[in-house]
Amino acid sequence: MMIDSINFFLETRFGGVFDHSVIQRLFIALLLLVVARLLLIFLKYVLNHAENRGLDSSAKPLVYSLFSYCIYIVTLLLVLHVLGVNTAGIVALVGAASLAVGLALKDALANIASGLLLLFLRPFKAGDYIECGNIKGNIVGIGLFNTTLRTIDGLYVSSPNSALWGQPIVNFSKNPLRRLEITVGIDYGDSPEKALDIMRDVVAGEPLFMRKPEPQFFVSGLEDSAVNVTFRAWARTQDYFNLRWKYTAEIKKRFAEENITIPFPQRVVHWANTPQI
Repeated sequence: MMIDSINFFLETRFGGVFDHSVIQRLFIALLLLVVARLLLIFLKYVLNHAENRGLDSSAKPLVYSLFSYCIYIVTLLLVLHVLGVNTAGIVALVGAASLAVGLALKDALANIASGLLLLFLRPFKAGDYIECGNIKGNIVGIGLFNTTLRTIDGLYVSSPNSALWGQPIVNFSKNPLRRLEITVGIDYGDSPEKALDIMRDVVAGEPLFMRKPEPQFFVSGLEDSAVNVTFRAWARTQDYFNLRWKYTAEIKKRFAEENITIPFPQRVVHWANTPQI
């Protein structure tokens, strides 16, 4: 119907120029390619607008790939039809070969299906730091076949979608709060209660630690060379690492000021009496 409308328009408006059927077909084919290009530009505009309205940027590559491939396929079929190629035979041939193609490309199809599941179930979004098996990094985007990540030291990682979907995903950024735990070993001759009081004072002076749930302070273990004292406090996820680094150093400093020793690993060896021969 669309092709017939274009033919009618050309014949009525430019009948003298497009009398030659070959020129007319080539012009329509070129027009279809231009329309396809405009649709791709419009698709990018829509996705950018949707991102500004809240669409996760990690989903853009996958959505763009799906719609752009549909536009390519429809445009190709229309151009072939305009040029006189029997597209019905091509569609039938593709349908007959779909089973063989599906078996040959089962891994690729599995990646596409996994990408769609990741897109709709959203176990992570752009910028989240995840760990999945040996894969670690911040999410950059979900593509049609692979997901791209950036490691904390700036490396580019490209992982098949099925590798992420087929294993448990630990998302370190999804929850708004995260529990911080710092454990320090002190000498057996020092007072654990004094060490815990120092920890309580440190936590009470930091407004970034949550008051609910309440922080916890306790002796967590008796090791070979030290008594382990621990504090647990909740903080916003974006503050977690800064607080961990800051108060690991701060507790070491406060213990030194209060003469609480953090011992080196020690081992006591008793020599048995060696019988004389």
